[in-house]
Amino acid sequence: MGNRIISFDQNKAWVNGNEFFGLVEEGSVEAKRKMLDYNGFALPAGVKVPGGKLEPITAKLKLKINDPLVLRELNKNRGFVQLKLKGRATVYASTQGVVEDQDVSTRINGFLEEIPTPIYKNGDEISSMELTIHVHFLEVAVNGAVILKVDTTSGEVIPGDLI
Repeated sequence: MGNRIISFDQNKAWVNGNEFFGLVEEGSVEAKRKMLDYNGFALPAGVKVPGGKLEPITAKLKLKINDPLVLRELNKNRGFVQLKLKGRATVYASTQGVVEDQDVSTRINGFLEEIPTPIYKNGDEISSMELTIHVHFLEVAVNGAVILKVDTTSGEVIPGDLI
């Protein structure tokens, strides 16, 4: 399991543009460095060193769905989603340390692991669900300033010393 670089608490969520989706009751984004084995220069033991990349990033969110019909948005594009979150979060940024704020904006693009379906119990629909997203793009901003960004398509990483 990776390290939680972001923890969410009570964030409003929008999906695939500007459609209000619901409330992220809690969640996290986990990431860790990809390590390589190094065995050179007569070292008495092998060591692990950063390979300049990250392991696959995963976001886990517990959502309270506002409208069950919005689940259709999650099932479009073979499960590719673009989420925007806004609210309270704790973020680890290597240049600033731990940043905790009430007004954190987060964008997450990636593929859902599950096929989201409404859950029914005794005929009543349960509006909370847990989602796992395999992240391709992650951006976190506080007061409009980007403090953390990982874009796997362009290779852009902020801060650069993260990997």
